[in-house]
Amino acid sequence: MKLRNKVAVVTGASKGIGKAIAVRFAREGASVVLASRTLAVLEEGVREIKAAGGDATAIFVDVRKVESINDLIKKTVDCYGRLDLLVNNAGITMGGPSEEIKPEDWRAALETDLFSVFYASQAAARVMIPQGGGNIINISSVNGILAAPRRAAYCASKAAVNELTKVLAIEWADRKIRVNAIAPGYVRTELVEDVIHKGAISLEAILKRTPQGRIGEVEDIAGLAVYLASEESAYMTGSIVNIDGGWLAYGYL
Repeated sequence: MKLRNKVAVVTGASKGIGKAIAVRFAREGASVVLASRTLAVLEEGVREIKAAGGDATAIFVDVRKVESINDLIKKTVDCYGRLDLLVNNAGITMGGPSEEIKPEDWRAALETDLFSVFYASQAAARVMIPQGGGNIINISSVNGILAAPRRAAYCASKAAVNELTKVLAIEWADRKIRVNAIAPGYVRTELVEDVIHKGAISLEAILKRTPQGRIGEVEDIAGLAVYLASEESAYMTGSIVNIDGGWLAYGYL
């Protein structure tokens, strides 16, 4: 098991990529805290992990509130005595013409997708530094690297997450904290499937643009997260790793 005796917190762990990462971490031996605002759904994930022989706990967090994030980290340490891994996965997507974005929607998107990453990383570092190190993984997006129309808040926040990842990585490297980011392409989650169903994005266009000819599965992202969380990637920090079936590399229409 690659993560035996590690303690991990995964935000946005009620479904999709976050839940897949939590389940894989537990399978690799970590004790996992599943965190989000939907505590009842989190408990389902905890039961699933425990039924497979893993160790997991559900803790409520509202990542838009720094007090709630600090409480999450405190409760994790109170429960397990340490914190080794943090996955900043919680996020929202918001689309629409840039000239029509309301200030409150812009603020909500950045608070969820960007500010929470800093506040959670800061709270985790305050535990990891005195204990001798740790590992932070931020879930970014290919839209933090390549722009998309009608997604100003999402693209801006994910691009900022990428730079924040690099800053924290070089700042905390001598404290033995590694910080990396995963930038997924289109992944089969409830959110993406809903957007496709509503016609906001075209699955046919995505598949045409993707050299592998498919969209990603949550297990693809979870596998990469395990690698970044393990000692197999011990010399990696400050990296933004895109996992997109070749989407970013493809230069034709």
